[in-house]
Amino acid sequence: MEKLRQLLNNANLYLKKADHLTYITYPQVKDVKLLYLIISNLFKTVECSMNAVLYYDRLYKRLPAIPGTFNYELELFKAKCVNRYNIDRRFALLISDLKEITELKQNGPMAFSRGDKFVLCNKSYATKVLDLQKVKNYLAETKEFVAKVNKVVRY
Repeated sequence: MEKLRQLLNNANLYLKKADHLTYITYPQVKDVKLLYLIISNLFKTVECSMNAVLYYDRLYKRLPAIPGTFNYELELFKAKCVNRYNIDRRFALLISDLKEITELKQNGPMAFSRGDKFVLCNKSYATKVLDLQKVKNYLAETKEFVAKVNKVVRY
């Protein structure tokens, strides 16, 4: 149970950081590179939340205790946990989107700011653009997801 509590606490901490960066720090600093930092914290939030649900199911022997890659765990979450706990499928898409954005920044050849937008490029130079409104939408969805996970896991 201690690991479950730690996962939920980490998720809530990352969510608070992302919220603070979005609504307090970004309007004062207006540095577009903060948008990626917010997305990074949101990804850590949803990753910890997803892992908390998976750990909760493993704790009660509903899932095998086989550790795997992130993609394996995401597929396991979609296949088993989404239906069992009545979690909306859009949250699985949210996790995938946030993972894609963080991978683009880490593995992509180029990332730059253009005006009030942060542009990420993949290896074929297709772009993904982040702006404040999109980040706020991700933040709102992440808050809903964390609230749902906190209700499901109730430790």
